Amino acid sequence: MAANPRKGSTTRQEDRIHFWQASTAQKYLSGQTLLQISERYLRILTRNLDTLDIQNEWVGLPDLYNFLQMEVSRAAIESMMGSKILELNPTLVEDFWNFDSNVPNYIRGFPRWIIPSAYKARDRLLASVKKWHAYAHEHSDCSKLGPDDPEWDPYFGTKLVKARQNYALKMKPMDADARASEDMGLLFAANANAVPSIFWYLFETLKDSSLGARMWAEARTCRTEDSGFDITRLSNKPLLQSAYAEVLRLRVAITMTRTDEFGDFNLAGYTVPKHKPIVIFSRTAALNEEAWTLAGRPPSRPLEEFYADRFLAYPDATNDKGRASSNPAELSSETETTENLEPAEPQFSLDGLAGCWLPYGGGQRMCPGRHFAKNEIIGTFALLFSRYEIQLKNADHSKVQPDMRWYPVGGLPPVCKVPFRIRKRQGS
Repeated sequence: MAANPRKGSTTRQEDRIHFWQASTAQKYLSGQTLLQISERYLRILTRNLDTLDIQNEWVGLPDLYNFLQMEVSRAAIESMMGSKILELNPTLVEDFWNFDSNVPNYIRGFPRWIIPSAYKARDRLLASVKKWHAYAHEHSDCSKLGPDDPEWDPYFGTKLVKARQNYALKMKPMDADARASEDMGLLFAANANAVPSIFWYLFETLKDSSLGARMWAEARTCRTEDSGFDITRLSNKPLLQSAYAEVLRLRVAITMTRTDEFGDFNLAGYTVPKHKPIVIFSRTAALNEEAWTLAGRPPSRPLEEFYADRFLAYPDATNDKGRASSNPAELSSETETTENLEPAEPQFSLDGLAGCWLPYGGGQRMCPGRHFAKNEIIGTFALLFSRYEIQLKNADHSKVQPDMRWYPVGGLPPVCKVPFRIRKRQGS
């Protein structure tokens, strides 16, 4: 993945697929391009929501998760891949979630003859992506990646997608089928973890009205003159970030695999032989109280419990070393009573938790789309709360649990439908 190939490598520079995957994602999912795709996503989501028949009267809907699947995915796909992919394939969003519902079966390696409908769903989605590619190449030039070229067009969408096509076309093994598989992977990466995370982010704020009020109070300070949001400021608010990090800690479960290619590896007294795979489970670390304590962040609430403030640090104003506590109860009484001294504002902090908070993986292979995912999760919450009042219909929330069949594939969807009602927000 490095800029220069490993010593002794005989792979052509054009064929270094891991390098091209990583470098293009890092280039086009950061900085100004990240801001542009995040703002485009919110504009498209706003436009799409305006077409829904939701006015001043309450409208009951059967499933919050399905509502988000349809609306969030449609906006995310268009903002990243352009509008033509959806025009050419009107059932693309439904087809994607049909494919996604079968992920636990694919991962377990069931053959086609046992789950033929699951493989047909995958075939249909691959055919749709392949059809879109052919059309886009007829009407647009994926090599137009210069600073003066458009950042988005309706055919390929972003320069990220153009760059992926541009390098893949130079690789002999990357035929049309392989390129379709690559971009179906991008579809999966853009939706399969973000949408479940957005669901849990909203669900936790809707079931706890006081938390929802606190989070909306933060979000309101980031409104722009056109009733939109400053996504950069929004995604840097402490409570909004803490709730986001807590959702990912509890509701995203992945594995990371590593192999030492050069020699035996010592891991806490255990010898892992050369070429033996090491598998790291994010959820194991997320729920390990001993690991959190050793990291200097002993849990103030059980790690099995959702606690939106878990990643807030409260600086101790009386400590000139700048000590910060993740538990407001740990602040000294002197801080609370010192005359003319305002308690310090909480700050979002992941300090010390590199080995405990792993929803995006770690190291070189950490998810390059994590910054867009963060903007997408927090931005969707702010946009929905600014436009609508939303209420959960069922008072008993204990049945709404993550579906562990998806462990350890990524975002964990809810095990059941969550009915809700929605109407336009009355006032600000």
